[in-house]
Amino acid sequence: MKSAACRERRLVYRRMGVLLLFIMLVSVLLGPGSTAQAAGKTITSMEYFSSADGPVISKSGVGKASFGFVMPKFNGGSAAWSEVNGDLGVNVKVGSQWVDIDQAENFTYNQNWGHWTDAGFQGYWFTLSSTTDVQLYSKANGIKLDYRLVFQNINETTITAMSPTQGPDIIASSTGGAGFTYPTFNNNPSVTYEAVAQDLKVYVKPVQSSTWIDIDNNASSGWIYDQNFGQFSEGGGGYWFNVTESIHVKLQSKTSDANIIYTITFNEPVRNSFVVTPYEGTTFTADGSGSIGIPLPKIGGSAPIAKELQNFVYQININGQWVDLSNSGQSKFTYSGNGYNPISDANQWGYWADHIYGLWFRPIQENMQIRIGYPLNGQPGGNVGSNYVNYTLIGNPDAPRPDGSDQEDISIGTPNNPVIEGMNLIWQDEFSGSSLDTSKWNIETGYYLNDDPGTWGWGNAEMQHYTTSPQNIFVQDGKLNIRATHSNQSFPQDPNRFAKYASGKVNTKDKLSLKYGRVDFRAKLPTGDGIWPALWMLPQDSVYGTWAASGEIDVMEARGRLPGTTSGTIHFGGQWPANQYAGGEYHFPAGQTIANDYHVYSVVWEPDNIKWYVDGKFFYKVTNQQWSSATAPNNPNAPFDEPFYLIMNLAIGGNFDGGRIPDASDIPATMQVDYVRVYKQQ
Repeated sequence: MKSAACRERRLVYRRMGVLLLFIMLVSVLLGPGSTAQAAGKTITSMEYFSSADGPVISKSGVGKASFGFVMPKFNGGSAAWSEVNGDLGVNVKVGSQWVDIDQAENFTYNQNWGHWTDAGFQGYWFTLSSTTDVQLYSKANGIKLDYRLVFQNINETTITAMSPTQGPDIIASSTGGAGFTYPTFNNNPSVTYEAVAQDLKVYVKPVQSSTWIDIDNNASSGWIYDQNFGQFSEGGGGYWFNVTESIHVKLQSKTSDANIIYTITFNEPVRNSFVVTPYEGTTFTADGSGSIGIPLPKIGGSAPIAKELQNFVYQININGQWVDLSNSGQSKFTYSGNGYNPISDANQWGYWADHIYGLWFRPIQENMQIRIGYPLNGQPGGNVGSNYVNYTLIGNPDAPRPDGSDQEDISIGTPNNPVIEGMNLIWQDEFSGSSLDTSKWNIETGYYLNDDPGTWGWGNAEMQHYTTSPQNIFVQDGKLNIRATHSNQSFPQDPNRFAKYASGKVNTKDKLSLKYGRVDFRAKLPTGDGIWPALWMLPQDSVYGTWAASGEIDVMEARGRLPGTTSGTIHFGGQWPANQYAGGEYHFPAGQTIANDYHVYSVVWEPDNIKWYVDGKFFYKVTNQQWSSATAPNNPNAPFDEPFYLIMNLAIGGNFDGGRIPDASDIPATMQVDYVRVYKQQ
């Protein structure tokens, strides 16, 4: 399935995620207590995060096993790992002596031990073939916390029989969640999963289908480990699934006919009404970390299912006006699709899922009112009327908020002078000629990623095709103009589908690529529904696999309907659809927008972190603790350790802003680029 170490780390995440969501429903908790307010704290005390996280953790395996635990509570829970990590060391016992793990002969970081982070939690993982004593200690004052990781070696065997310990008929929750513990193998409860893991295959098929799907490393099937299926470790362990329809799951021996077929039934509700009512209560109080979790309201008397989430309307009351939560420039909330970002000082929100769906918010320091609505006809974009549930959030004024003040702003050049102290300018285009310099830029054309008709709209359901026409790409008055115009063009991949707009896209592939450094784009951007300007980067050579395993760096993306906001993002993880992302947003000061003037959009890319700026003002940082590449799990800097090239384009429609379509008056729309400059540190 995956390496044992990777799987164990994910099992820890899963355990913490389930625990987290359960507690949220009961007492509203999200995250591990405090979050950093200032860097560089020393450790005054440590205690185990829970009884499952020390002091003794036992695992069994064939030759080796993977262990993981959540970071302890530091300073009575008042300090986060990100605050004290400079003071935190790790020892292992070699013989009778404690040795710093970096000096221990048999330990190599990111090979048999390392850090993990997920949804605001952090911890350590170890892959061990013998019982090992581990000690966390304060470098400043010698405070210690001991762990004993007990390993029991077991003999590998094959499967001759299986009988279920749960099921085989299982009902999924409204979120599609379901699971079952491992069966009894060989009629012997002492035979563990680890003993037979190499002989066990998992297959899935919809109830109405006759074809079994091998879901082992088969993301193209739509079954993605740790996204819609995986394994848990509690109670002896087992498999979990998130389903949107009823399915059969078959556990099959590779060496015999032994198998079990489970049926997971997903009962889709029949809606006679779309009136929303509270799931439980309408007043919620922030905990010590400023976290609040709200179960989504019932629709017609029962909990919502996954496909209904897109229909909800989320609004927050700002000075007496209801504002869409997704309008971050006004709501002051940033959507965090991958869970709480502990190094961002923004107000954040997102979805959680346990046996029902809900929303989380963090950090809530002030009282506020939100409301959640649903269309009366049950259709996306339908009239909500007064079909809302109103909620009161009681803030915790003492809740910690990460301190971004240590992220300094940067100096930028002027339109006429690219010189920046401490930086070497290694490449630039000031667009001072009368046409695009094709020694520096390529022009991309088309509407499809390749000959597969399913890749129309560049894989994002975009509505424009790219051309070489001077109507769409031209240089004038020292500016590159990328313009979207009305069009109606079909293509051979699918002659019945038409791109309704024409636009421009240029890149530096095979002409300029950089590994680490700084890129500045100075640009003035268009506004309007469905207008999507982007300045971004892709790998010159996809050494870790196709998108997004080899990464993507978005220096700037903007939604034309929200001219007061831009964003910076990275994409990483596995190949689509196993991709992941992390990003942040910049909110312009009052009176400024993406269109009111030219603004400088910058990214500073270093081996272990990437930072984003607008007009030299810092707004977001991501570190290598937050990214990964599925094909290089032991490389902490992958995939952002390879050369990337530059891209500029103006898209229309697409998934980035929910498929919105421009008004006729919004087209033509033009993105104007004053310069592109690439620097390296001196």
